[in-house]
Amino acid sequence: MQNQIVHESISEMKKYAKALQGNKNYVAKKTADDPDYFRKLAQGQNPKYLLIGCSDSRAPPNEITETDPGEIFIHRNIANVVVPTDLNINCVIQYAIEHLKVHNIVIMGHTFCGGVKAAMKQDSVGGLLDLWLNNLKLVYEKHQDLINQLENEDDRVACLSHMNVREQVLNVWKNPIVQKSWQDGHPVMVHGWLFRVETGFIEELEIEETIPNNLSKVFQLKFKSVQPPKAKQQIEENEDDRSKSPSIRKRYQRMQSRLETEIKKLAITLQDANQDVEKDVVDQVSEVLQKDLDFKTEDH
Repeated sequence: MQNQIVHESISEMKKYAKALQGNKNYVAKKTADDPDYFRKLAQGQNPKYLLIGCSDSRAPPNEITETDPGEIFIHRNIANVVVPTDLNINCVIQYAIEHLKVHNIVIMGHTFCGGVKAAMKQDSVGGLLDLWLNNLKLVYEKHQDLINQLENEDDRVACLSHMNVREQVLNVWKNPIVQKSWQDGHPVMVHGWLFRVETGFIEELEIEETIPNNLSKVFQLKFKSVQPPKAKQQIEENEDDRSKSPSIRKRYQRMQSRLETEIKKLAITLQDANQDVEKDVVDQVSEVLQKDLDFKTEDH
């Protein structure tokens, strides 16, 4: 028995040492390509996204998106749940929006999720875990008729993972910090991803663009203006123009939709490596946006 404990301890220490050696290898590789890599990294971060994902070790955000440190601001918990009263995740969302100025929040779930699988069963996993999984059980309860139609357990887990991502996207839209950012002229879009562990690919879920506008009035918040007194007159002068124009949210969503449409149209052209098409792409997309008078004449 004692020999077995010693053997297992040595094995675990080797795994631990491997992680530290891996760090040395990582540093050597990065500095070989760019000797100043880490000095540049120390100057600050400018991530373009906040990703809220699962703690599962098989779903590392940077690796599966081939992004470098500093490109994604990340928060992870069991089964990528956005609990409205969770101070941790709310601090992350606030910092990402108000300080890092991100415009995109991604909720990323994954297939073969242990937390999702546990939530579909009645067996207790113990203490705080049972309380946490209640957030998933609420989603399961809502969609159980659909999910239970699937015969294969892995398919049922994947389906609930999908539904859970959609539910957490809704929770982010309901978040007061996100809602206030729109009022302050800082549009934030929320996306849903499902990482398929069995293939390695990310599936972008179709989330209705009208969600923020169609939220139940129960969740829609109105914030008092925090503009300085000197700006009051300017606000009043612009009030009529704003009331006649599409909301910032709608205009931003329309811009995003049109950009995606034009880029998809040009995808075939971009595959031709023999053509210098970068300037043409910029010019064509700019021309499309200029045709939209809302973007041409307004600046909020």
